[in-house]
Amino acid sequence: MSSRKLEYGRGDAIAERYEVIDLLDESPLGISYRCKHLKTGNYVRLQLLRPRTAGPDQKDEILAVYKRAKEINHANLIRIGELGEADGVAFYTMEDFEGTTLREYLTQARLENRPLDLKEAAQIAIGVLEGVAAANDAGVVFRALRPEYVLVNIRQAGPRRQNSVAQIKLVGAAFWDLVPGALLAEDEFGRGEAQYLAPELKGFEPVATPRSDVYSAAVMFYEMLVGAAPVGTFQLPRTRRPELPVHVDGIAELALATAPEDRYPTAHDLVVDLQRTFSETADGDASTGGRLSPIAMGLGLALVVLVAVIVFNLRPDPAAQAEALDSQARATAAAGLTLPSPEEFKAVLARHPRNMVYVPAGPFVKGRLHGESRELTREGEPLAELVNVPGFLIDAFEFPNLRGEVPRIQVTRAEAAGLCQAEGKRLCTSDEWEKACKGPKNLNYAYGDTYDEEFCGPGLEAAYAAGGRPDCKSGYGVLDLSGNFGEWTSTQVPGKDRYIVKGGLKANPERGTRCAQATDLSAGLADATTTFRCCRDADAAPVPPAAPPAAPAP
Repeated sequence: MSSRKLEYGRGDAIAERYEVIDLLDESPLGISYRCKHLKTGNYVRLQLLRPRTAGPDQKDEILAVYKRAKEINHANLIRIGELGEADGVAFYTMEDFEGTTLREYLTQARLENRPLDLKEAAQIAIGVLEGVAAANDAGVVFRALRPEYVLVNIRQAGPRRQNSVAQIKLVGAAFWDLVPGALLAEDEFGRGEAQYLAPELKGFEPVATPRSDVYSAAVMFYEMLVGAAPVGTFQLPRTRRPELPVHVDGIAELALATAPEDRYPTAHDLVVDLQRTFSETADGDASTGGRLSPIAMGLGLALVVLVAVIVFNLRPDPAAQAEALDSQARATAAAGLTLPSPEEFKAVLARHPRNMVYVPAGPFVKGRLHGESRELTREGEPLAELVNVPGFLIDAFEFPNLRGEVPRIQVTRAEAAGLCQAEGKRLCTSDEWEKACKGPKNLNYAYGDTYDEEFCGPGLEAAYAAGGRPDCKSGYGVLDLSGNFGEWTSTQVPGKDRYIVKGGLKANPERGTRCAQATDLSAGLADATTTFRCCRDADAAPVPPAAPPAAPAP
């Protein structure tokens, strides 16, 4: 077939035998999904290969890398299933490993203000390196090693479940050979995260060796320890975390050397050094030799009792824990958001239509915060998830975006999109809408963290003209987001002709006017509870200012 379809929605069938359950990842290789085999009921991961790198002309190369990947058997490499073709696109299946990506794991740890200890970081890094070593020994160099392509399953074991056991799987072994080096580098730079790519792979003539994979794995180990990947002339780990052993700095210097010849020759060599660090940590201060005296033992026992009393009396307060997690999430988002100067704001606004508000690029906290009541949240709503959104402009009011005008209702999603397009704009995404509502401080409601009907009124029971409640305004200056009507967005429910609607919920305004609140409606629905507003990319082509209304005839 010639359609070469890559994008599928939930419930679609690939090759008439794999039902799509979830979208997993998009990379230079292609798009991967979690699927259910229609006959056996088994779940698999399915990777569709991009035709530009693995098209009909590359059949021999595809078959060769498939055989190579199939032959490499190792506990830290994801097992390969079948090779097939669907709608003109080659695909291969993999085992359905139950876990998350290392990127998601690190993000959650950061939100919880829980830095990985050396033991856990070393254990994960060793798992990565053992998979790398197995591939390298078979003549395969990954080149594309980054947290998104490392799957982790962390379980608790041992007495009182105090020990973490990490199971690691790497995806893409051998198949990365299909992706040209230039395209791989372009993707890394496009993500703004080229720090995982070894220096020798960023030039015009990239040459990949096992030392390139050592570098990428070392970047991830560094990030696990200090919370950020090394960039440029980086600080040694102990500068960021003084409690780490001296040996860790030596590992970082050697593994992250700019010149390949200055690094560990193989992944095996780095594993040996990490295992040494791991055992030194487990041994604690055993190198000091002597035993404790009876007096010291007595003092130690007294200290243990004292600590136990303190811990008993300071048991975690769930509300305090939630507040701490929310504060950390908000602080992380604020650190990644740079507000332009007033002059820069004016310069951006001058290029766009009137009555639009500029929301600068940066992260926001999507979904419900930890401290919000579960009674006010919908099932499946994400929990304090950091999402990065490019800069955009959003209408200050609901359509027609004029203060004092009654918002236009009874419009379908397509009609709303058409009206925005006619003005040189587009419908907002649900993430853009939510970020504009939460403002720079990532509040629960546009005006604060606690519901107050005095600001925006009791939802849809008391609709009002645009801007009729001037205090119903977000930190960015957008009005009526936590009041008045529900609003169409451009975000589609995967696999369905339904779209996300943000804001207003008539039956429960306390819940329905939360910035994170979302429902989905059929695209063809037009009712008296739904309106819309428009958005525009910050770098969209300038629009000449609207001409002032003509003076009335004398």
